[in-house]
Amino acid sequence: MVEAHWGNLEGKELRYNDNTWELTGDVAVLDRGDRLAVEARQVDDVRHQTARLHFGVESPPASLNPGALGDHFDRLEKAGDDQYLVVKKEGRTYRYELRRMEYK
Repeated sequence: MVEAHWGNLEGKELRYNDNTWELTGDVAVLDRGDRLAVEARQVDDVRHQTARLHFGVESPPASLNPGALGDHFDRLEKAGDDQYLVVKKEGRTYRYELRRMEYK
């Protein structure tokens, strides 16, 4: 697992499980880059619970190289009920689909 802080991801919000989550920018790259775990804080509840949102790469084996990670967050996308974290790196675009969440 490789951990990084993506400053341009910090403060972005998304809806998941009927709640709004603010991303902290802390990212763990798992499974040789196939999965991203992003730290988040619930903003629409007084308890402000924290969680880790798990994203999986949309088209394996194309994924980030954990050895040359950098800060390459591009945008969040919503397509129907699905949410994506999009990463751009040197002519390549990777889409990671939000698959699950775990409370901390």
